[in-house]
Amino acid sequence: MHNPLVSIVVPIYKVEKYLERCLDSIIAQSYRPLEVILVNDGSPDGCGEIIRRYEERWPIFRSIWQENRGLSAARNAGIDMATGTYLALIDSDDFVEPDFIDSLVRLAESKGAQAVICNFYFNFQNGIKIPFPLMTLQKNMTGEEAAAASIRLLTMPTFIWNKLYRLELFKEKNISFPAMYYEDMAILPRLLVQARKVAVINRPLYHYCLRRTGITGNFRMKNVTDYLQAVEMVRQFVWEENLWDSWKRHYRMFLLAVETHLMFAIHVQKNSIPISERRHLTRQIHHRLQLMALPPDPAELETNQGTDLSGRKKPLPLKMFRDLAKGRLAQRIIGRLK
Repeated sequence: MHNPLVSIVVPIYKVEKYLERCLDSIIAQSYRPLEVILVNDGSPDGCGEIIRRYEERWPIFRSIWQENRGLSAARNAGIDMATGTYLALIDSDDFVEPDFIDSLVRLAESKGAQAVICNFYFNFQNGIKIPFPLMTLQKNMTGEEAAAASIRLLTMPTFIWNKLYRLELFKEKNISFPAMYYEDMAILPRLLVQARKVAVINRPLYHYCLRRTGITGNFRMKNVTDYLQAVEMVRQFVWEENLWDSWKRHYRMFLLAVETHLMFAIHVQKNSIPISERRHLTRQIHHRLQLMALPPDPAELETNQGTDLSGRKKPLPLKMFRDLAKGRLAQRIIGRLK
């Protein structure tokens, strides 16, 4: 019996220092057949030369060359070209274990799963790697269970790259990545909910390499607005799929995790947001998330579609800001989760 074809999409932009490591880890995969779609998103460095060299030497590589349009557009272009039964997305500054594809495909085939999730390592610039504590004991889930788990951010993070998908999950409903940060969060529940079965491997097979120039290493106002836009897309998904009542606790925990993350990023993590604006911004985020805790309403959506947080004159009082300064934040989180 022939192995099913697996398509791997690799978006590429300004990663000359890391690209060969990524591509070498794909070549080293124990699984075949593969088609690897390299999307050069107008990279101005030496990535183009690396792409040409690998494409000439290894027949598994195909390339797309386009003007710089961003990560989401690069992923979408690669998915449009993909012809495999299964799809994996690997970021070009990361790398994978030699049995990454093989392990995921074998589990998908044996379990009849339309998506498979594996654990991953955080790789730091000093050489240290730490496995993520994947906080789910479930080995097999329905698509709805997996989608619910994906918005419990500490249970199963909404990263797109530590997973294998049946390509049909993207193509049957024309799911594409929105042009924004946190695009993974915005679409992952929509993908997983279509699956009849989702399988989980707790072994780390993907290396997520942290670097200062990435999205998480350069936090600014765009991060805040895009994060809230992604949350709004999740909110719409929960409502449109008639999951609002059954997911009530999952969704509330999701909003709490979002607020906690943003508070940390704004007040603790190094960022480019002026100190004088942080308290006001924090209040606007809190108010925005309070609105998102309510079911979507056409009138409310019409007046609050944007995520510009700078225009409100009378922000709500924010107890979380004071708690953060006094070290009470963790106590509040624990209390609200009970």
